[in-house]
Amino acid sequence: MAAFIKHVGKHKGTGTRLSVVFMQLPNEPENALVVYSDSLPDKYHQSFMDAIESKEGQSSKELYEVLTRKVFQNGQGMLDTLHKEGYLGKVAADQIVMTPNSATVIPLPQLLSEMSKIVGEDSVGVKEEKGQSFTENVQEQIDTDAAGDNKKIAQNLLIQAMLLEKEAEKKRAEAVRFDPSLTEKAEKPAKKGRGRPAGTTAKAMAARAKAAAATE
Repeated sequence: MAAFIKHVGKHKGTGTRLSVVFMQLPNEPENALVVYSDSLPDKYHQSFMDAIESKEGQSSKELYEVLTRKVFQNGQGMLDTLHKEGYLGKVAADQIVMTPNSATVIPLPQLLSEMSKIVGEDSVGVKEEKGQSFTENVQEQIDTDAAGDNKKIAQNLLIQAMLLEKEAEKKRAEAVRFDPSLTEKAEKPAKKGRGRPAGTTAKAMAARAKAAAATE
């Protein structure tokens, strides 16, 4: 299976690769803050990507959490440098798709919706307090970020499992498309007391395979 890398995606309209630093902005939940990583100068690019792919980067719910602790080769803090030098840009969330690996594409709003079910409605994004600037709110979020590391690890594992399940659903549907006789085998047994995810029953997968064949 292809490597699973969080925080990376692309612009829905242009296909330009980007990294999502803040999935939601305070008072602007429809917008995210991103870095177009390919546009970074050489002196920043590799260090930035290394931070994303690091153990800390992959265990962080949001990318800004690790960027506040990482520095570039010149010793300057990554998040502060990206902000001051104008590499952070606001993009509508519905124009962003996350691509944790080559086989998985999930719209950012859909990911946020799934995350809210796992970690709670108020656990995503940076919260704005009255009388504080956005920068002050970010700093406050950073100061309290060290608490609850075990909880964050558990939440991130659940989010990763959710994304991988979406990829598995796609693979099962493709298998049925090429060989409809596999429909029953492709249907995973449901756990006792819980329903199956929508679109993964044998009937649904067979219909999806038939529809895909009809369009070819």
